[in-house]
Amino acid sequence: MKHFVVLALIACIYATSITEMTDKLAQYGDHPFGKSMVNLVSVNMKTGGSLNELKQLLQQIKDELIALTQLQDQENGTFTRRSQVDLAKLQATLEQAQADLDNQRQEQTSLSNELATLQTRVKEDQAALDRNSRGSGDAQSRLDAENTDFAAKYQDYSDAILACKEAQRLLMNLRGEGASLIQITQDTKTNLLQTKENFQKIKEILEAHTKKSSLTLFQPIIEGLAEMTTKVNPETLNNVLSLVARLITALQEGQDQLEANHKTQVENLSRLGDDLRNEKQTLQVSLATANNRLKEIQSRLNELDGLINISNALVEVTQLNIQDATRINELEDSEYSNQKVSRQTEIDIVDRLIEYINQKLSE
Repeated sequence: MKHFVVLALIACIYATSITEMTDKLAQYGDHPFGKSMVNLVSVNMKTGGSLNELKQLLQQIKDELIALTQLQDQENGTFTRRSQVDLAKLQATLEQAQADLDNQRQEQTSLSNELATLQTRVKEDQAALDRNSRGSGDAQSRLDAENTDFAAKYQDYSDAILACKEAQRLLMNLRGEGASLIQITQDTKTNLLQTKENFQKIKEILEAHTKKSSLTLFQPIIEGLAEMTTKVNPETLNNVLSLVARLITALQEGQDQLEANHKTQVENLSRLGDDLRNEKQTLQVSLATANNRLKEIQSRLNELDGLINISNALVEVTQLNIQDATRINELEDSEYSNQKVSRQTEIDIVDRLIEYINQKLSE
């Protein structure tokens, strides 16, 4: 009976110990190392092993775990330094290749811009030479056209001025009949309608040859003429006469300006022939120089195409090498971090067990 009681007491103590150890390691859940350590301690306690020896064993395991962590730290440090050196070399290679590529592309862009400028210049010089080849005949054709246009416009102005003066004469005759409000005869009405039509033609001339501001005179003139086809109002008559006088002045000014512009244009066209002949020799020299430079640029651009292809290939290969090396480093870092966390967890588990044993030793 006593033996049974002792066994029951031992079983109770053992069950209590397992519960206490489980509570100590509750945060580690089903960690495999934690389970194995609990089993180790449980077996030792179940078989009546020495707690001091168990503590020494656990301390030895902890020391070995710490030593293994330190060894992993050293190996990781060595790997990291070597990787950094390799990456630095690859990065230097990449930067040099990119610098070479940038320089080549900048030169290519500069030469391409110069090439485009020269090609434009060649076209312009050739066009100028073509103009020179036509010589004075082309300049004379333009001068003839200018003279013909001028003569037509000048005659338009003269006709318009003459029509305004005729209208002025008709209106002054009306004013000279002496009545304050004169009834219009059929002949006078016909003349006024004809005068109104003439002013429409004059308006067209002004629209083509003078400033638009002059057109503001037409509306009140035409309105006044329309009113006088039924009766003559002296105030309206005087107002229209005043506006016609202003219109004659405007037309005369337009004709004078046309003549001045024509004179300037004739002088310019005359100088053009001389300028073209003087420029011919300069253009020929410039064209020859530009063509020679075009050949040099094209040759260098062809050479740069090959160099850029080589530099591009080197940049791409180096970038791939850097990506591979970076991925390997990331994998190594991840594995190292996981191992370090796992090792620290194992050390924490052993520390908890040592703490538990110390507690038992002190009871």
